[in-house]
Amino acid sequence: MSKKVLEFNFKKQINCSKEVAFWNYWDHEHLDVVHDGYSKSDIMYDRREYMFRVDEIKLPLLGFLKPLTPIFTVQHDEDTMITYAIQFGVLSKTIIKIKSLSEKKCEINMNYKFYLNSWRKFLRPLLKILVPRWNEKVWLEDLPIKLRRQKVVDMNFKDFIGLPKNIKDRNFTGKESFKPPIPRLKNSTRDQHPLKK
Repeated sequence: MSKKVLEFNFKKQINCSKEVAFWNYWDHEHLDVVHDGYSKSDIMYDRREYMFRVDEIKLPLLGFLKPLTPIFTVQHDEDTMITYAIQFGVLSKTIIKIKSLSEKKCEINMNYKFYLNSWRKFLRPLLKILVPRWNEKVWLEDLPIKLRRQKVVDMNFKDFIGLPKNIKDRNFTGKESFKPPIPRLKNSTRDQHPLKK
């Protein structure tokens, strides 16, 4: 590995299906609602297994500064998604691999690489402190959403339809299907950027 690349690897297990975990990563509408580091997210383009998004990020202690972060994500295969982003001039690559351990349990491997060339090499000590903290913070913010989503899936909930009317039909025993992109409501706030039209 090049000395210019700073790499982190985090592995977690969670009591939700692989499909629910991927749903959370592709659910862009929760970003600025659940994660306080996001000010606004605009999806510029998404089709099938890839997406280009621009986020306004809130800086700690400097909330009035909201730099733009372009993000490109692709569902590389059924177990892997890859995201490229530029944060504060630093190019990063994130590889998320999700392995099913059972119908309602999976393991998520999160690999982050930051390309620290030129002046960016001076960010290495700071990133070594911030990235593990950021990863844990985001994990804890997303945890209730994933667990709640698993509960509603188990009750046969369907997006934009809701729960079955008959209580006897509220026990889902099949396998949830996952296909990006996640459907959004018409006129979603994620689709309002003037360049998207």
